[in-house]
Amino acid sequence: MRLAIPLYAMVNALLLSLGYSPIPFTPEKVGAFITGLIGVIGLIVAWWKNNNITITPEAQGMQNALEDKKAYNKLKKL
Repeated sequence: MRLAIPLYAMVNALLLSLGYSPIPFTPEKVGAFITGLIGVIGLIVAWWKNNNITITPEAQGMQNALEDKKAYNKLKKL
């Protein structure tokens, strides 16, 4: 966020100095977009880290081992 607003200002200044129209967004909208983007990226990373994506054979083997361990613990409690 601290980098986004000055970067936005520099891009706008560069566009104006080259004779182009500035970016048609306010700094508040740019900041809100960056904050939302960071939130979405954080949500995806948290989901990815907390879920077993069984794409590789190693991940599938570990998932099977985890399920076996859970079944064993459940039977042990009976």
